[in-house]
Amino acid sequence: MYFDFSGYSDMAIGLARLFGIKLPINFNSPYKARNISEFWRRWHMTLSRFLRDYLYIALGGSRKGPTRRYVNLMVTMVLGGLWHGAGWTFVVWGTLHGVYLCINHAFQAIRVKLGWKSQSDGPVMHLFSRSLTFLAVIVGWVFFRATSFDAAGRLLTGMFGGAGLSMKTPFDVKEAGTMVAIAWLIAWFLPNTQEFMGRYEPAMFPEKDPPPAPLAVAPVQGFRWRPSVLSACVCAIVGVISVLMMSRVTEFLYFQF
Repeated sequence: MYFDFSGYSDMAIGLARLFGIKLPINFNSPYKARNISEFWRRWHMTLSRFLRDYLYIALGGSRKGPTRRYVNLMVTMVLGGLWHGAGWTFVVWGTLHGVYLCINHAFQAIRVKLGWKSQSDGPVMHLFSRSLTFLAVIVGWVFFRATSFDAAGRLLTGMFGGAGLSMKTPFDVKEAGTMVAIAWLIAWFLPNTQEFMGRYEPAMFPEKDPPPAPLAVAPVQGFRWRPSVLSACVCAIVGVISVLMMSRVTEFLYFQF
């Protein structure tokens, strides 16, 4: 779903540019986020801004005290879950993210009181924060994609080793595990398409939503696209492969929501 949505957003931005229209960025490496608030500033960014401006702020935002702020966060995220689908699994997914956001805001408030500055966090703390955020998000996706609570329970049990572990796994399972590992490395450590095409500004950020600070672990500078014979050959090869695979039509997963 991660790469499905990322590609879907890139295609929309690219098609719009063909007609001289620059769309706002909608997907900015959310799995690189170090907390759940940053995740929502990177994932489905247009929806996040909509929920913030027309629900969270309209309900009072953080202007009426911390308790009301947490209530507003929960209401906003539960309604955000229902926006994706009228089902209890979506309600649970939205509720989980509401709880995540409340915990994050409470933790940040404690940090401020204690005088801890995020800029002083070292690489170990950054890695821990990103890993914890990643785990929380993945647990939430189980309910987002599951067709029932029973299916979600079985998947969560398997994810955390409740179904047992065995070194003698079928080849297709090992192959799938390898693909997941490669996908994880790409999502965590490589620059996204907006960074890759950064010198051409393929999409725009609203003025009040500056782009998140780049992460030091992403080798962005070494992966900037530039016109060359090599890049032309790569684009041609990708174009030919795409044409040859047009008969293998599959619907975007996110069209379901």
